[in-house]
Amino acid sequence: MAGHVLALVGGEEPPSTPNAAARLVGAALQHLRTEKRLNQADVVGKVQGIKSGSTLSRYENAGTKLDEYTVVALCRFYGAPEIIVEESVLLVRQSLQQGWWAGYSDVVPEFLAHLFALEASSKVIRTYQQINIPGMLQTAGYARAVMHGFYQAHADEKVRRANEQTVRRRLHVRQQRQHLLDQDDAPIYEALIAESVLTQALGGRGPMREQLRQLYNVAENKPNVHIRILPSQALELGGALHPAMTLFKPHHSDVGRMVYLENHNRNGDYLVKTDEVERYQAALDDLWLRSGSKGETLTLLGQYIDRLVDGSDE
Repeated sequence: MAGHVLALVGGEEPPSTPNAAARLVGAALQHLRTEKRLNQADVVGKVQGIKSGSTLSRYENAGTKLDEYTVVALCRFYGAPEIIVEESVLLVRQSLQQGWWAGYSDVVPEFLAHLFALEASSKVIRTYQQINIPGMLQTAGYARAVMHGFYQAHADEKVRRANEQTVRRRLHVRQQRQHLLDQDDAPIYEALIAESVLTQALGGRGPMREQLRQLYNVAENKPNVHIRILPSQALELGGALHPAMTLFKPHHSDVGRMVYLENHNRNGDYLVKTDEVERYQAALDDLWLRSGSKGETLTLLGQYIDRLVDGSDE
């Protein structure tokens, strides 16, 4: 994603939100201008759409809605290579997009919006989870059980009742988020789940059985989704670097890879430095190699499903 533009402005963090994409374009335009030793007055009136210094400032500081033709005209005026022009156009278009989550700002804080934008702009997503089933694969019953404990852990009954509405909104967000995997240009999604997660019947035997059957069905039939269960004994060779970590690889190049470390019921941490990303990518690769094949994963899931067939669904 925008590897040349990232290199141009000296940054490593990819444009994972519309605002970030606009800022990246602005930084690139400012860099191109100063590299030519031009001040703003040298540009005003000579490029279509740039009629004042304040207009140019807004473009360079992401203070206005970007116009694709104006950005291209600026790039060409500065003599930018064609690859810079092309990538700037892609970033302008990204800056104008509004994610589906924009209507859920009450339950989607900035760090989650960042995460959703990363998912939508990635070619490959690889995640490891040893706490819960990954959110992208959770059924409604399982997701409600995951959320319930956190939102009901409050002494004030009024707050607990209000939190029920929050849970309903967040469940709808989770379902919307999962549609990403059904798109024609869906990313490759690789989920590595610790076996210990399967032993925790969140919500009761019925919801957990439904969840495991959903995992089995997706693992067997969805070609862009690859699920592996990491057997408990595989961790005897060494634990994971983090209990919930996700690697994002962008569409256009390896530039812009990012790792997200999820903190339970709190904001997560994003890693963008190359050495850090490569360390976690190597750790994820190692864990993936320790897991079984697709067939072995399906067999293990089947065994846990069978254990939940008999007995109460409470």
